[in-house]
Amino acid sequence: MDTSGLQVCSRGYKSMPVLAGFHAEGNDHLILHAFAAKLLGLGEDAIAVDFIDSPGRGWHFVLDFLPNALKRFYGKCAQFAVIGIDNDGNTDLDQTGLPEDPAHPRHDRHPGETLAACRRCQLAQLVDQLRAELHWVPKKPGATWPVLIAVPVEMIETWLLIVRGSPNIHRKPRSIQKQLLYGRPVATGDDVRNIAIPLVRGLTAAHIDNLRAVSPSFLDFHEQIETARAAIIGDAECW
Repeated sequence: MDTSGLQVCSRGYKSMPVLAGFHAEGNDHLILHAFAAKLLGLGEDAIAVDFIDSPGRGWHFVLDFLPNALKRFYGKCAQFAVIGIDNDGNTDLDQTGLPEDPAHPRHDRHPGETLAACRRCQLAQLVDQLRAELHWVPKKPGATWPVLIAVPVEMIETWLLIVRGSPNIHRKPRSIQKQLLYGRPVATGDDVRNIAIPLVRGLTAAHIDNLRAVSPSFLDFHEQIETARAAIIGDAECW
């Protein structure tokens, strides 16, 4: 587990950073950190990051480690947590004429309904179950602690490609999207830092409005940020 650079903050001192826990596959926590800072109107250095450093990646890594991750972040007094995983559909919807990859349902396509195969649904259910176990920090009820769920469709790079002017890119396979953004089918850490992060840092209000309009998964994440904003950056003690 990587605990380097952690700072537990007293929210009564504005110079201290907000502590956030990020549980995501690979280097996606770097992109989610940049997105969270941008949407909260904070500098990236105003959010101190904790995450579980593990060689595992993919859906089962995120799902299997989620209980440990949330308990870790809660116990460290993180102001909020972000759980992130790509939806991972890999069907060319333009060629098939389908609205989604059947094996990877898109959460916005079944409003009010819980699907067993939906990653967003599964994570929400697990988070709800785990909240009852988060009770040992005084004045920090697990029931109201901000836990944000990000399931980009079909992957977080889709959001970035939309920013670059490809509103229908979400209908293309993952391999095509990765190639378009990074120039290779698999991103390296340097690719994320040198290509993805600058795109997030350059987001304008117009970009965010367009992302909200084009990507239901980004709209979902943005609305969670707005709902939790007061709890995340409000003037409160860090318990």
